[in-house]
Amino acid sequence: MKSTLILVGTELLSGATVDTNSIYMAEELNKYGIEIEYKIVVRDTIEDIIGAIEYGAKKTDLIIMSGGLGPTMDDLTKEAIGRFLNKKLIVDKAELEELREKFKNLGIEFLENNLKEIEKPEGAVSFKNDVGMAPAFYCDNIVAFPGVPRELKNMFPKFLKWYEENIKKGDPIYIKDILTYGIPESHLEKAVKNYFIEPGIDYEFLVKDYGILIRLQSKMSNKNRVEKIKEKIYNSIGSNIFGEDKERLETIVIENLKKLNYTISTGESCTGGLIASKLVEVPGASKVFIEGLVTYSNEAKIERLGVNKEIINKYGAVSEETAREMVLGLKTDVGISVTGIAGPEGGTEEKPVGLVYIGIRVKDDIYIHRMLFKGDREKIRNKSVLHSLFELSKILKKDVKQ
Repeated sequence: MKSTLILVGTELLSGATVDTNSIYMAEELNKYGIEIEYKIVVRDTIEDIIGAIEYGAKKTDLIIMSGGLGPTMDDLTKEAIGRFLNKKLIVDKAELEELREKFKNLGIEFLENNLKEIEKPEGAVSFKNDVGMAPAFYCDNIVAFPGVPRELKNMFPKFLKWYEENIKKGDPIYIKDILTYGIPESHLEKAVKNYFIEPGIDYEFLVKDYGILIRLQSKMSNKNRVEKIKEKIYNSIGSNIFGEDKERLETIVIENLKKLNYTISTGESCTGGLIASKLVEVPGASKVFIEGLVTYSNEAKIERLGVNKEIINKYGAVSEETAREMVLGLKTDVGISVTGIAGPEGGTEEKPVGLVYIGIRVKDDIYIHRMLFKGDREKIRNKSVLHSLFELSKILKKDVKQ
């Protein structure tokens, strides 16, 4: 099935607002086997919006619109849809009462122009907005959402589920994402491409900020075939696979810590608390995460983590020995320490920018990893976080299986 995305808003063309909605929608549509054929960005004018709708209607099966559903004079998406479909805009009494109640609860006066937020073409199906005012609606192969990202993300899954059950139907899509880390994309393709020969199954590699994702997509009726290919991939590169689908390294680490009844703390230098921040993003992390120390200076390493001053004087703050001392200074069952040179300055021939030492302690076992990451300061710090969590996840998985 083909679709057209229409993003409405002069601010998207002027650069005043960055489009993140289409990235999110593309990912979600892919799961339902709906391909984006065109993406059109238009100004807040009736003529431009109608022109975009006309183009999309000629070329594709479904038009998905974002933006222009608010109460102000430049919110014209509903009027444009109404004109294109030759349908008048109506107000549902129940939706009006619900909108008035939202305004009342927020202590905001309800104005006449707020009625625009619940107008919709005759015969349209609405999707409740749990985090904002204007509901989304579908009518005659056109669906429209507010442009506010959190509102779109609240309603988009509701629409897709409804559309799959009521309009699209047929054999649903099955997607299996295999999540990898620590293997370059070219090497990854070389290792698994011979498995990608089955007809009716699509394959792609997606580089994410948490690793490289191998996506296998087909019809639900081909699920068993997809799973057999997945087994072959595990047999080939299992040491580089850390999870599937919506799993993430930090989630895996926290869940396995819970299973083992281990506590964890971090002592970070160049990453400045990024590992701790990543861990506490996981709901329920408080059951295992005790503390995160940012020991950026030598004095902090000595005072907070008990690093021997002579060790720093002899080997330097960025060294295997200091990383070991740092992780020994953490008093939980599990500890992670990081010390390195993130740049752009501070590197030497002996210790270049990108040199990072990661210390991992699980009970009495200590592992030190010397890494030389490439990239700018942000990339080096983020790679340090990912590598720390990846190496720890492998250790914890083994402990869970024992």
